[in-house]
Amino acid sequence: MKVICDRKLLEDALNKAKEATEKKAALPILTNFLLAAEGEHLIIKATDLENYLTLQVPANVIEEGIISVNSQKLTELIKNGKCAEVVLSLQGENLLIECGRSRFKLTTVDPEEFPEFPEPQEDMKTSHLDGGIILEAIERTDYAIPKDSENIVLNGLYVNGKGSVVDFVGTDGHRLALYRPQVDNFNLKFLLPKKSLKVLKKLIVKLDELTLAASENFAFIEGENWKLAVRLLEGDYPDYESVLPSETNYNALIAVEEFVNALKRVTLLIEGKVKPVKITLMENLVKLEVSDPEFGEAEDEVEAEYVGETISTEFNARYIIEALDNYDSERIWFKLVDPDSPAVIEAENFEEEPYICLIMPMAI
Repeated sequence: MKVICDRKLLEDALNKAKEATEKKAALPILTNFLLAAEGEHLIIKATDLENYLTLQVPANVIEEGIISVNSQKLTELIKNGKCAEVVLSLQGENLLIECGRSRFKLTTVDPEEFPEFPEPQEDMKTSHLDGGIILEAIERTDYAIPKDSENIVLNGLYVNGKGSVVDFVGTDGHRLALYRPQVDNFNLKFLLPKKSLKVLKKLIVKLDELTLAASENFAFIEGENWKLAVRLLEGDYPDYESVLPSETNYNALIAVEEFVNALKRVTLLIEGKVKPVKITLMENLVKLEVSDPEFGEAEDEVEAEYVGETISTEFNARYIIEALDNYDSERIWFKLVDPDSPAVIEAENFEEEPYICLIMPMAI
């Protein structure tokens, strides 16, 4: 094996591939890359047995071959190189890396030990999505997806294609984030693990058109010069649509920045992640109240467009702030069915920003 690569292109590919490896693994091979010099490319494979990533880097392949080396060490060596081109070649049992005046040898592992990668079946139906849509969906939902919920299905992003729209849903049982963009004929349904979202964020370029397919166990996503197979989470996702109210009785239009700042002010008295705040909607006003037995009390008011009877309920202010941080709209609708139902947060114009957050109330 001998191949010459542009160092910056190789560094970029290795940084992306590293997201799909394990830093500490029961199987040491999962800390490695598989490198294959074929045709006019250096092919890089990485897996943690949940994500199976293949990338292609344009290269001058002098001699074809295949090896496996430590991912962390190779990435660091290429990143710190001071050369325009890198020469990779097999020297006995080692990978020789030549970068300008620098030379390194990395121990290799038998490539036969590297796991086999799942492949989509030829008869699978494929769909297409703009890369920007998936990036937007990850940004708007990731905060609501837990890392280690006992209910395994909550530890992922649910993708629910409905033809002309697709729902991207994340929930931890206390709050729900739903991004619902319009698309063209997308009908796939699958549940991506949270770690896969981090891998995808590294891979996707907004202008990419991605090709997607799904089997019972895997989603297959393909962009320019990369392919990712993701082992799907198993189980039935909660019926999130049943908690979306068709109508709400109390609807206040509030400026996002003022709402967030007021929430942050009144919760300065509260220690910890749970920050209970009593929210009262009244004529053209939203009143915020906090009471802490150790530090005291706080209240603040925010102007709002609201006409109707006064209603009070209590929420974890942190959940509201995290939700509001994901809106582009300067004003949002804060909607309630009754004091015991979730708060529904929507952009002022849902058609322009098809994003909904639901937040469960706390007991007053």
